Amino acid sequence: MGVTTKLALYAVGLVVVFAAAFGAGSLVGPVLPDQPEGHSESVELPESDGQDQDDTGQSHENGDDGDEH
Repeated sequence: MGVTTKLALYAVGLVVVFAAAFGAGSLVGPVLPDQPEGHSESVELPESDGQDQDDTGQSHENGDDGDEH
């Protein structure tokens, strides 16, 4: 068997495998999470109250960034 024949059979095998995987995926379809009726996922960010939120509890309003110069 020549190199060309081997490559052609390999390519055909890949096409068959990917076609079978695509067909199985089309039959099964996407699996969606169970959600109660009336609820949908939101992609919006929560509104900010305008305050700087950090976990140190220190205020940065007066230029105090914690660095001592």
